[in-house]
Amino acid sequence: MYSSMYLIRKDFVLTRKFMLLLIPYYLLMGYTNAEGYTLFSLFPAMLMLVNACTIDMQNNNLKFLVSLPLPRQRLVLAKYLTLIPFTLFSLICTLLLFSFATIMGRLDEPLRWRELGLSVAAFPLLASFYLPLYYWLGQKGKQVVNFVFIMLIMFNITALSSLTKRYPALSEWVQTGNISNSVIVVIGILAYIIIIYGSYLLSLRIFSKKDI
Repeated sequence: MYSSMYLIRKDFVLTRKFMLLLIPYYLLMGYTNAEGYTLFSLFPAMLMLVNACTIDMQNNNLKFLVSLPLPRQRLVLAKYLTLIPFTLFSLICTLLLFSFATIMGRLDEPLRWRELGLSVAAFPLLASFYLPLYYWLGQKGKQVVNFVFIMLIMFNITALSSLTKRYPALSEWVQTGNISNSVIVVIGILAYIIIIYGSYLLSLRIFSKKDI
């Protein structure tokens, strides 16, 4: 477990300079369209993941990592565990954006925390499509991988904005916090977990057989 913590720390070290530029840029971008702060919550985590993976590929870090006395399973698991602090960082950035916009008078409403939570939770789901491609295509396909992920992000923003229209139960939960059909919620949570875990197994299978 300690090795996983060091691997997670490695991704933060790779992106530390990027994070210093990301926060003011994100606040400025959000300030110009403060009403959409819940959708903007995807961007910090997405940019950090893409940046960390791109640096890994550019510096051929995977070749060094597989030479360590660690099973490849631990390397893949650490990459998926990195999604947790990236998601939390994205949430903190969005809360800072909301506070900044409220202080500056751009927003005059309570925090839409249920909508925000739904948007933030979408990041690990999107990453579950990105990471298998990252392990499969590697250095030669990094541009394709990043393009696909950006397209997924744009599609997800459109999908999130239309979900409440297609699913009245979800709209009711976002607006009031009430759940009229708990079975759908349970099915949604199970599907969410299965997709992420299935992505991890697929990435592990690809990476275990990959010649680096």
